[in-house]
Amino acid sequence: MFLSLAGKLGRKQSKKFLYDRKGPWPQPSPREPLGTAPEVLHLPWQEQADWQWHIGLRYFRDMFLFSPRAAAESARFEELPEVTDADMNAVLTQGIYSRFLAPLDPIDRETFAADLEGDDGIFYKFDFSPIEDVEPYPGMYVAKTISLLRREAADSNEFDLKAIAIGADRLVLRPGDGGAWDLSKYYVLQGCSYATLFTEHPNVHFPFDTVNAVTKGSIPTHHLLFRILIPHLRFSLVLDNAVLQGKGSVISDWQATIYDPFTARASDGLMSFFVAGYQGREGNSAYPRWEYPTRLDQLKLPPTPYGEFLRRYFDPFEKFARAVVGHMTAEELSYCQEWSRWIGEWIDGFPEVCFRRGDGATEEDVAEADWEDLLEREKDKLAFLIAVMLWDVTVVHSTDHYDFAHGVPVEYKCFRLRQPPPSAPGGTLDRRTLSTKIDLFKSHLAHRMFFAPTTVTRLMEVDYEFGYDAQGKALRAEENALKERLRAVEAGLRADGIPIFMPLDEMAASIQY
Repeated sequence: MFLSLAGKLGRKQSKKFLYDRKGPWPQPSPREPLGTAPEVLHLPWQEQADWQWHIGLRYFRDMFLFSPRAAAESARFEELPEVTDADMNAVLTQGIYSRFLAPLDPIDRETFAADLEGDDGIFYKFDFSPIEDVEPYPGMYVAKTISLLRREAADSNEFDLKAIAIGADRLVLRPGDGGAWDLSKYYVLQGCSYATLFTEHPNVHFPFDTVNAVTKGSIPTHHLLFRILIPHLRFSLVLDNAVLQGKGSVISDWQATIYDPFTARASDGLMSFFVAGYQGREGNSAYPRWEYPTRLDQLKLPPTPYGEFLRRYFDPFEKFARAVVGHMTAEELSYCQEWSRWIGEWIDGFPEVCFRRGDGATEEDVAEADWEDLLEREKDKLAFLIAVMLWDVTVVHSTDHYDFAHGVPVEYKCFRLRQPPPSAPGGTLDRRTLSTKIDLFKSHLAHRMFFAPTTVTRLMEVDYEFGYDAQGKALRAEENALKERLRAVEAGLRADGIPIFMPLDEMAASIQY
């Protein structure tokens, strides 16, 4: 309703650019200009109204209607559930948390030397070092944890949690260390929750705002690049702005919210996770610097069923993008070159695609046959860049939310822990003292409002509006082929016994929660 007014004067298109080419554009983040992804701050009113009508009002509805249920859930709370070693192995490695599997660094090998000696298994770590920069509210605690996990072989889906190094002094605890071991597992789960929301998941959201804004601000609306991307750009800019800048955001420094379950304000250290996830931490394999993927291996998927689930969905998007790029005219490819150049100014690793002789990899004296080969390679590069965007804002984003909501119980999120971390092996654990009813109320409410998927437009219902001329019919056939391939992926996952971490028909068409 609101977006239909964009770029129009009355019933006529005023220009061939959305928002009269005065639309959104990226700029440095106001909060962390050198440490986080660029933000888009100046938003078209049409997009703000569209978001408010379809999503903003839903937040208010859930807050008022779900609060009684959250209160009822928390009223029954007496203690956090026991987390067995088998439970930990499953929650850490079978779903979204498996994204944190990282190779050991030299310092980790020193820390866990006794556990590694003489063992020819494959070892990984979960490293939640950034939490050491967090200053929690009075009566709450956080602790840096580094967990050691063992895998028997590269083709095994079974992992074993062998040890946990906790605190600045890296106290190493193992199964059999009594209450200290049991307590350390809750601190690992706390690290998982914060790293998901402030390290891993932000890289699914915020870097792609630049692609979103540059597309809307520089590509003609009839352009095939615009057509293929625009259904997947709806809601995202306003939602991300609300998360990062909104006074009522779940990560706001304003504390007068009933749904903020976190242990500190964003300015009291939580932003350290954002910076670590985007800028990286030198010498720590768990925190590489984020760059836009240009090859399959740069998608950085974990060696687990969750990683395989996400990986299989990438190929249909790449095939679709290649087909659409293959229909682009020389003028459209020139626009794509400028599009890539502008994005590359803001996003590390985003390469310029070159379609004009004398630019970049293409020289004027290149032989005609070589020029055609170069052109095809540049088209493949462009298709991959587009496919990353399509795949990320649909499959990856939706699946991350779905598994975090459905695969990780609210009681396992451990946003607030009220017992100090262990300082020595042994002891006993009273799980009644770990969290309060208020803590669980806030966690249940945030779970409903922000973490659980609430789809507005669906991936499998997207219409790219390719038209009905000869080219349009050919592209509509490619659109149908995309959806057939996506369904074949889901069927193949079921046949191979890989868990369906999110049903295909429930995946959103864009970042909208």
